[in-house]
Parts: sequence; C-alpha cells; structure tokens
Amino acid sequence: MTRLSILLAFLLVFTACVAIPTKNQPEAYTQSAVRDAIRRYERDGKDAVLAYYSHPQRFDGQWYVFILDSEGYTIASPYNFTIGFGPSDRYDATGYYYGDDLVSATEEGKWISYVFFNPETDKEERKHTWIVRHDGLYFGSGFYKGQEQR
Repeated sequence: MTRLSILLAFLLVFTACVAIPTKNQPEAYTQSAVRDAIRRYERDGKDAVLAYYSHPQRFDGQWYVFILDSEGYTIASPYNFTIGFGPSDRYDATGYYYGDDLVSATEEGKWISYVFFNPETDKEERKHTWIVRHDGLYFGSGFYKGQEQR
C-alpha cells in the first residue's frame, strides 16, 4: 500500500468516527445544522441553497435553517411569510428588538435569544439562535428553551 492509500484509509475511518450531534444536544445540533447549510451553499451555490431552505419540508421538528442577505433581510426560510423581513421587523413577542443582534454575527458565529413562534408547540417561546456570517450572508438556526429533547 502506498503512503497516500494509507493516509486516505485513515482519514476515511477517522471521519466516519466523528460524533454527529443529536437533538439531545441542542446547541451542538443547531450549530451542526448551520454548518451543513454553509457546506450546501459552498457545494450547490446560492440559488440552490435558497430554494432548498425555503421549502416547507425543511422543518426538522423545531429546527430549521434560515438565511439572511447582507442587509439582514430574510431570503430563505420554510416560514415563507418571513421572506423579505428586514432588521427593523425583528421585534419579539416581548417587544425586544433583535435585528441588530442577527446582523452583528461574525464568521465565528454567535448565540442570540428572543421569543419566537415554535412550530412544534404552536406557541411563542424563548428561542436560542446560532447565527454565522458567511460569504456576505447570515445562516441561522435555533432551538426553543424547554423543547430541547423533542
């Protein structure tokens, strides 16, 4: 076996052993959903990723990915009524303004928290969102406090 073959075999085994977060690990699962969306964007391109994440079937229980443009306007979400929402529209049910929190995300990502509609319970609940700026866009997903293990 050549050294390259051995290295490739090792990498294949190593990547197969990397733990994939579960919904019982809501922070890690949420961050994984955002990483997957960014990988899909890099692989398939902007138009394909926007179409993919704008489809109503993209809910994974309470989890879904949303994408904002460089100005903070929603350009992809399975909640189609939110397409076009901008930073000035982002007040939660308590009156908290979180628009600037979203668009202040960096490439390293950040957590923000606000009250939003939970698709699993049909109620307004505290949502914890992980958002990452990538290639001029913002990729986000989140989970609801008290609903982590659903």
